[in-house]
Amino acid sequence: MKKSLLLLPFLLFLFSCSSDRHAPTIRFPYKWPGTPGFGGNIDQQNIPEPSGLCFHPQRKTLFVVSDEGWLYEITTDGAPIFSQRIPGDLEAIAIDPKTGLVYVVIEGDDIILEYDPDRREVTRRFPVNRAFNGDPNFLQKQTQEYDNGLESLAFVPDDKHPEGGTFYAGNQWDPPCIVEIEVPLKSSRAREAEARIIRVLPFKIDDPAAMIYDEETRLLHIVSDADNILVEITLDGKLVKEYAFPGDNQEGLAWDDKGYLYIAQDSGGIIKIQDLRKKRT
Repeated sequence: MKKSLLLLPFLLFLFSCSSDRHAPTIRFPYKWPGTPGFGGNIDQQNIPEPSGLCFHPQRKTLFVVSDEGWLYEITTDGAPIFSQRIPGDLEAIAIDPKTGLVYVVIEGDDIILEYDPDRREVTRRFPVNRAFNGDPNFLQKQTQEYDNGLESLAFVPDDKHPEGGTFYAGNQWDPPCIVEIEVPLKSSRAREAEARIIRVLPFKIDDPAAMIYDEETRLLHIVSDADNILVEITLDGKLVKEYAFPGDNQEGLAWDDKGYLYIAQDSGGIIKIQDLRKKRT
C-alpha cells in the first residue's frame, strides 16, 4: 500500500480537528430542581417567542421580553403578574441592580429602552450609534431579507465609571461580536440620548443570543444559539471555560438569588434548572 494512502486517515482526522465550529469540552453542570411535579418549563402562560429575561433583586421576580413586543413580569415559578405592550422586536433585557431600572433592546432599530417597573412605563430611549473605529456602519442595519442586530445585553456596574457602569451586548451577525456600550444614564436626563460603542472585545463567537454578568467572578456568561454552547469570558474578552449547553434556541439567561438559572427559549418555554456552579442560599 502506498504511503499516501496510509496518511489519508490521519489527514482526515487533522482536518476534522481544525473545524471552525466550536467544540465544547465540558458538559454544563446542572440538575433539575427537586420541586415535586416540576417539569422544567415554568412558563404558565405560553409567552410567544421569549427572547430575554432578567431577575429583579428587589422585587424577587423575573422580567421577560418577547419578539412580539411584550414585556412580562412573572414569579420565579412562572406565574403571571402583569404584561405590557411595548412595540418592537424586543430581544434582550438587563437590569441595573442598584436602581432597579430595567433596560430592553429593540433589535433592528438597536435602541436601548429604560423601563421603570414601579411606574410601569418606558422613561428614556438610547439609540445606539452603529459607528466604531471610523466605520460609520460597523453594526449593519437589519433588512427584510436578513435578521440582524443587538441580540443580548448585560449591565456591568462600575462605581468608578461616570455613568455608574456600562453595557455589554452581543451583535447577532454582520459582524457577530461582543461590544461594550456607554449609555448616558447619569450625564443626560433627556428623554432620548445617544449611546455609543466604546470597545469591541477580541473574543469571537457566532450568534451571541444570551448574556449575563456575574458580579462575584466578574465574568460574562454568553450563549451561542447557533452552536448550543455557553462560554465564560473576562471583561477583556479572554475565554475562561466553555460548556455544551442545554435547551433549544436559547435567547435569555438569568440567575435568581437562590442559585437557579432560567433559560428563555425563543422557540417557546422558560426552563428553570439548578446551576451547580452556584452555591444555593
